[in-house]
This record gives sequence, C-alpha cells and structure tokens, in this order.
Amino acid sequence: MTISTLSFILAQSKNNQSGGLASILILVLPMAALVYLMTVPQRKQRQKQSDMLRKVEVGDEVVTTGGIVGHITHIEDELFHLEVDDDVVIRVAKNAISKNLNAPQPAEASKSRKGLLSGALGGASDSDSESGSSAKAADSKKDTDA
Repeated sequence: MTISTLSFILAQSKNNQSGGLASILILVLPMAALVYLMTVPQRKQRQKQSDMLRKVEVGDEVVTTGGIVGHITHIEDELFHLEVDDDVVIRVAKNAISKNLNAPQPAEASKSRKGLLSGALGGASDSDSESGSSAKAADSKKDTDA
C-alpha cells in the first residue's frame, strides 16, 4: 500500500464519523422525547394532587386510596381524622387522600376527552346514544303492548 491509499482510507473514515454522530442522534432524540413525554404528565398529576391536599379543610368529604369515604373532622401534621360513620373516626395519612368530593369537578375536560375518544373509535356521541336508547325503549314498549 502506498501512502496515498492510506491517506485516502483515513479521509474516508473521517467522513464516516459524521454519519456515526447522526446515527447516535437518531437513537438519542426519540429516547429523550419518550422520557419527556412520560415525566411531564406525572409531574403535572403530582402537582395537582399536592394542590388538592393543600386545599382540603375540616368538614370536606374525601375518598382515600383504599376507597373509604368520610368527612374530615380534625387535621394533624401528616394525619387526617375521618368520620366514616356515626361515632366512627379513623386516622389516615395525608397522602392516602385521593379525591376531595366537595371540590368542583371540571366537567368540560371529561366531556371533551369522551368526545375525542368516541369520535376516534367511531362511537356515537352522547346525544346519539340517548336518542338511540329512547328509541330502543319505545320499541320494547311496543313489543310488550302487542
């Protein structure tokens, strides 16, 4: 091999290194996007949960993560006293509260999600399903009358 062929091979390998950087970026960018898309909603949910816990007061009706429903009678540092029945009070950890039933629920967000999902899956809208169920009820009434 001559020096000119060796220099040609070295020049080609240097040109291929830029392709190596591009291939690394092709692998790293989608992974970074996935990590971002997974962490942002979790962070928002944690923030929403902590805001809800800060707003909880004595007298609010809450649901625990275990499904127990009760009214808050007393708040300690990290404990809530829940009255679940007449003269039945339990103590639960602050982080065990999953939902405040007295807080207003955003209705428009759930409706828009439902509409998007049913539209994407080809399902009927709420008004279509209600009219369809009333039509079915009318048909069943006719069958019983006959």
